[in-house]
Amino acid sequence: MDMPGLSSRRFRVGRVALVLGLLLALGACAAGDSSPPAAVSPAAVAAPAAAPVSAATAAPTSTPAAASDGLAALIGASGVSCSNASAGTGCTSGDVDSGDFYDVELSPDCGDQGLFAGVAEAKGVEMLDAVPGSGSKATTTAKLSKGQLLCVQGIGRAGQNPLLYYVVAIPANTVGLCKGSALCDTYGDRPISGMKDTGGEACHVAAPGHYAGNCAQGWVSADTLEVFSSGL
Repeated sequence: MDMPGLSSRRFRVGRVALVLGLLLALGACAAGDSSPPAAVSPAAVAAPAAAPVSAATAAPTSTPAAASDGLAALIGASGVSCSNASAGTGCTSGDVDSGDFYDVELSPDCGDQGLFAGVAEAKGVEMLDAVPGSGSKATTTAKLSKGQLLCVQGIGRAGQNPLLYYVVAIPANTVGLCKGSALCDTYGDRPISGMKDTGGEACHVAAPGHYAGNCAQGWVSADTLEVFSSGL
């Protein structure tokens, strides 16, 4: 028969053992929860969507197609002949057989590296669709007023001297280099008369540095212009 004191001690020992068992079990669970989570494959994580680029903020670029089309149009409009039309090299205008001709350098680009000029002649100047000379059937395409801003797209030389320029009258507000330029206070949009009404679009930027539409263009004498260096 158990003594009352012994029974009490056995009860306390059993309770201590039970508590220790519970503590060990809880520690084991805690250790299990602290294990690192399984690695997540990068492919399973959705990449953030790229921010859309608006047409207004995208920088316009001049495409090779636009430059090629501009060169072809310039060769046709200026009436020159080129040994390599695709590159715009070996170009002449006039009567080669008689020796009354000009070597022509072409550049359809009217962008930041283009060549610009202004009409300096007090009475203005007439633009011709072909270079004047023997056998020439040049006709007037338009008359420009003094102060008209121009882009030079062709230089006609006899020897080393520029005698004629093929020019196009472009809207001054489309020329980025005009902003803050004193030259564009002197030269800008002036009255143009005698242009044939084509019924098409007004002269406008078709691609950076390239113009399309009904732009006044033609050959003018070099001594009627003030020609600027590249840019403004």
